[in-house]
Amino acid sequence: MHGQHKLSNEGYRTRDGHFIEWFGKKLRGKGDVRVISRPEPLVLAPLRRYPSASVAPNTTPISTRVWKLPSSKDRQRWWVDSLKSYHRRLPSVTAPVITWNPFVSLSSAWPEVVRSRMPVAFDLLDDWTIHYAFSGVRREVTDAYRALFDHASVVTANAEGTVELARRFGRDDVVFLPNGCDPERFSQNSNASGPLTIGYVGKIGKRLNLELILDAADALPHISFTFAGPVLDQEYRRPMEARSNITMLGDVHYNDVPQLLTKFDLGWVPHRVGEGEVGGDVIKTYEYRAAGLPVLTTPVTGAASRGLDAITVLPASDHVTWLTAIAQRGTQRVTRVASPLPPDVRWDGKADFILDRLGLGARA
Repeated sequence: MHGQHKLSNEGYRTRDGHFIEWFGKKLRGKGDVRVISRPEPLVLAPLRRYPSASVAPNTTPISTRVWKLPSSKDRQRWWVDSLKSYHRRLPSVTAPVITWNPFVSLSSAWPEVVRSRMPVAFDLLDDWTIHYAFSGVRREVTDAYRALFDHASVVTANAEGTVELARRFGRDDVVFLPNGCDPERFSQNSNASGPLTIGYVGKIGKRLNLELILDAADALPHISFTFAGPVLDQEYRRPMEARSNITMLGDVHYNDVPQLLTKFDLGWVPHRVGEGEVGGDVIKTYEYRAAGLPVLTTPVTGAASRGLDAITVLPASDHVTWLTAIAQRGTQRVTRVASPLPPDVRWDGKADFILDRLGLGARA
């Protein structure tokens, strides 16, 4: 996807990161996992450094730096502008390929993948044909999807929206493989203190319902709202920072997220529904529950159908009323619900599924 620098500097917190981490563990002794990054402008090299110790065991980063400059007006345009700059000296493809980046099918690396005749797994994250961030390269996104869907041996999708995406391109064999978590990373103990704390961990941008967030903060001045994550869309920053009961922590490394969740009373998913949804699955919900946090979420796709308990699904218009009732109970803390997660939510098993389909699993 974006590159090893992102995996290292933020932690292996995204779906592709979790899979890469587990592939490295499971293929130890069978060969290393080569992680090929999207080409990056040489001018950004100082911002792309990462310590070698931050690389997942049994994985080898392969990066390319190019002299081209990215567009200052359209950041997503780089997915297209970099297509001819994929590493021309890539090692020969002698093992199956797993990709989350549809643009690889239009890149200079693709002919070698095709010539190798190695199986290719395409694991879907969000639907980029409707994702607001890719509106400027919509035609190229469609071309990339078409080429990759035509070639992929295995197609997996993280949500109902990405299942439908695959089917639109003729892949009725797509396998629904929702997101999950590593429950053992998280503690179900509470270290919460001070005012009742509603927490959110994730990107802060157009996927969030800003009106809901501000209404809740204004209506409940004695509740603390903590947001941990990078601000992607600057129109969110100023109004959120203006509320004295909203704390903006900025980006938090994934290694520090489990400890942060012990300080929350409730996990919140204030996402927009319909417009603003991008077809994917919400990882944070699994992690909130792994930490024993009750969850309040808007009715985004999949919110009530992942086999998790202690999740309250309400339209945005009812969140303030529900939170007000929680605040009026008279107790400072919300009791954790420390129930085990279903076994099928583990990244471990999901990694096994893909490796087995590619002939790389334990039975291979």
